[in-house]
Amino acid sequence: MEIKRQYRPEIEGLRAIAALLVAVYHIWMMRVSGGVDVFFVVSGFLITTSLLSRYARDGYIKFWSFILGLLRRLLPSALTVMTFVAVASFFILPDARFLSIIKEITASLLYFENWQLAITGTDYLDQNNPQSPVQHFWAMSIQGQFYVTWFVIVTIAIFISKKMHTSFRKVFTAVLLTLFTVSLFYSIYMTSANQPWAYFDTGARVFEFAAGGLVMIYIFNLNINKYLSFVFGWTGLAILLFTGLILDVQATFPGYIALLPVSAAILILLAGQNPTRFGVEKLLSTSPLKFLGSLSYGIYLWHWPLLIFYYELFDVEKATLSHGILIILLSLALSYITTTLVEKPIIKVINKHNFSLKSFSPIIALALILVIGLSSWYFSINSQSSQTVSGNADYPGAMVNSPEYDESSFEEKEPFPALANAKKDKAVAYSDGCQVSPGDADVKVCEYGNTDTYNHTIALVGGSKSTHWLPSLQELGEDYRILNVTKSGCRFSLENSDSTPSDCYEWNTKVVDKLVEYEPDLVVTLADIARSQYKEVPEGFIEQFEKLNSHDIPVLAIRDTPYFSEDVVECLSQDENSDGCGIEKNKTIADNPAWEKLSEPPENVVYTDYTNYICHETYCPAVVGNIVAYFDKSHMTASFNKTFTPIIREDIEKILLE
Repeated sequence: MEIKRQYRPEIEGLRAIAALLVAVYHIWMMRVSGGVDVFFVVSGFLITTSLLSRYARDGYIKFWSFILGLLRRLLPSALTVMTFVAVASFFILPDARFLSIIKEITASLLYFENWQLAITGTDYLDQNNPQSPVQHFWAMSIQGQFYVTWFVIVTIAIFISKKMHTSFRKVFTAVLLTLFTVSLFYSIYMTSANQPWAYFDTGARVFEFAAGGLVMIYIFNLNINKYLSFVFGWTGLAILLFTGLILDVQATFPGYIALLPVSAAILILLAGQNPTRFGVEKLLSTSPLKFLGSLSYGIYLWHWPLLIFYYELFDVEKATLSHGILIILLSLALSYITTTLVEKPIIKVINKHNFSLKSFSPIIALALILVIGLSSWYFSINSQSSQTVSGNADYPGAMVNSPEYDESSFEEKEPFPALANAKKDKAVAYSDGCQVSPGDADVKVCEYGNTDTYNHTIALVGGSKSTHWLPSLQELGEDYRILNVTKSGCRFSLENSDSTPSDCYEWNTKVVDKLVEYEPDLVVTLADIARSQYKEVPEGFIEQFEKLNSHDIPVLAIRDTPYFSEDVVECLSQDENSDGCGIEKNKTIADNPAWEKLSEPPENVVYTDYTNYICHETYCPAVVGNIVAYFDKSHMTASFNKTFTPIIREDIEKILLE
């Protein structure tokens, strides 16, 4: 097939508009504009053009020549921005974010940041975390994955056309139409089923690239009436400018709504191929927009970290008009500097006709600086997390509030764990995959403690606020086998209301039968819900307790622990006075426990309230006994929960020895 590689100045203008829209929407509206989707369509158009022109010219496509050519253009600016983010994060962001920043910069460097964010976005414990200064690299990661995938797809289409002695255009068209259709329907389905995941899912975005590829195949053979071309172009620009304003695409993207910016890009590309005197391509081809288009990649890379650091430095959640304009101007300036002093000189050094290790040395050097810096930073933090305060009298944790503790012996120390790694101080069930994720109804049972010569089996059951009791149970000793049977966001309750996820109800219908197989001597779970709207113990809780009773299984029901008003670790990272990070007791937990209102509590349940080990008479502090109590708003750190071991051991032994 004939390929016409030609300079399309209106594409530079389209890129400029898309990049500025992304920045404007992020800075002042914090919503999706559709600009990134335009980038995806344009990328599909241009990369398809590049691959097919190589094939038409040479009769083959060299993988490494193609990939290295892309990296030659993409990495210099990306590595510069990532290095800036790493350094600025160290000095500007709270220590609590350090590990997540390292993780996300690494994901961005290796082009899987979209999957990193997809996992985080669906992680019950991480979904409220502050936004990362490299979060915008999700789009670059999808593009990087697309470039590799597109080479494979084009190669397969070439192979099929040769084997079947069929026109390559027909084969490639069939392949792209199939990809477009499958990806679009998958995107619509996944957006309705799990929108946070779909937003970052490469499969849910492939149809946008495929649309650009399809346009490229046929655009040179389309002769559109000049009046129709005029309408196409300006309609496309209007759709692009107003999609994010008219529709709340933030919660519905990608799905079918993404067809709007995709259509906008296609209409503008078609108009540009069929120019008219007053067509939109005339505006997009003007010198200012072409200049901005040449900086669009840098504008996209720079504006987001500048915005995130601005929020932190000025302690605000939204930019003013003047500050937002300054962020955009600074993004433009940094993009120009990066392009002029880093990108262009490196591209000039690397000979695109003869790639060699030596020619790539500037990029390798930039990458090594970043990797060495991140590694040093990570190992420095990780060395702190290997420390422990178990049994350390200076770190009594919950025991500082026990009646027998000698308050005169207590001396304030630097809180443990260090805030840089407090976020990962969680029960082991999260890291070993034992905590069942939202959407999954399978009952998973993991064994801890002594799994061979134990005398008693204790099952921990419920949601994430049950899971945070696992560390203290693991410390009980050699007599105990501990079963963890938990699911994020899913209490041990047979409640089946409109607000109950279907997977949670299904999990609850199966969990008791699964427990019975392991013959537990005791089930540990929550007795109630520490939320103001729950004045009574939910009936679904009682139903599950009664089901256990029918199998003669006793229950230790623990009063739900308090909820804090803000992320404890984030607050401690920003406030030197830890007292400001706690919460007044009457704002988080009722004076009269819901359990005590029951006229006939289940006979197999022993109720216990450990609130006074966390809170004082009127206040719940963020640091208890020199240990950081929570790693977010509602979940105890593993280090803090371990200090409950003597307390919970006493209650467990009373039940088992009766």
